[in-house]
Amino acid sequence: MNESRDSTLVDAAAAGDQDALERLLERHAPELRRRIAGLMPRRWRSLLSDDDILQQTYADAFLSISRLQTRDEDVFLSWLARMARRNLIDAVRMLDAEKRGGGRRRVEPGGESGLALYEVLGGTSQTPSRQAARIEAGQALDQALRRLPAEYQRVVRMFDLEGRSIEEAAEAMGRTTGATYMLRIRAHRMLCEIMGTESKYLSKLG
Repeated sequence: MNESRDSTLVDAAAAGDQDALERLLERHAPELRRRIAGLMPRRWRSLLSDDDILQQTYADAFLSISRLQTRDEDVFLSWLARMARRNLIDAVRMLDAEKRGGGRRRVEPGGESGLALYEVLGGTSQTPSRQAARIEAGQALDQALRRLPAEYQRVVRMFDLEGRSIEEAAEAMGRTTGATYMLRIRAHRMLCEIMGTESKYLSKLG
C-alpha cells in the first residue's frame, strides 16, 4: 500500500468515517497485539488479558481519532501502541491499588463521600459551608458523568456510586473483571479531563 492511500484512509478515519477506522484497526491488530505481548505482569494474567487491553484501546481510538495530527499509518500504529501501553499500565496500577486496599472509594451522590470523590478527582469547592460543598460536588459530578460515553457512566455509577462489586459490574456490562477495572480507570481519567485537572487518585497510583 502506498503512502497516498495510507494517508487517505487515516484522513477518512480522522474525519469521522467509522468504516475507515475499523479497517485500520483490523489491519494493524496483529502488530498491535505483538507489541503488547508479554508486557502483562504474571500476577494479573488470570484477571486481565491482552484482549481486554486491545478492546479498551479500540474504544479509545474511536473517541480520540479526530485529534490525531498525522495522516501516516505508521504513526497511527505508534499512536495505538502508546494508548495500549498506557491502558495496560493504568489497569495494573489500579489492580495493585485494589490489592493493597487503597483503590476503592464508595460514594453517595451529593453526600459526604460524594464530596470526597469529587476532591479525589481533583475538584475544589469555593463554598465555605460543608453542606453547600456537598451540593456543589454532587452537581459537578453529575454534570461531568453525563458527558462520558454510556459505558463509562455505567461503570462509575455501578461501582463508585451504587457500591456494587467489580464482579457484579462486570457481569452486568458483559465484560471481564479485568476489562471492567480498566474501563473504570479510563472513566476516572476522562472525568478528570472534563473537570480540567489531574486526579489525585491517579497521581497516587503513579
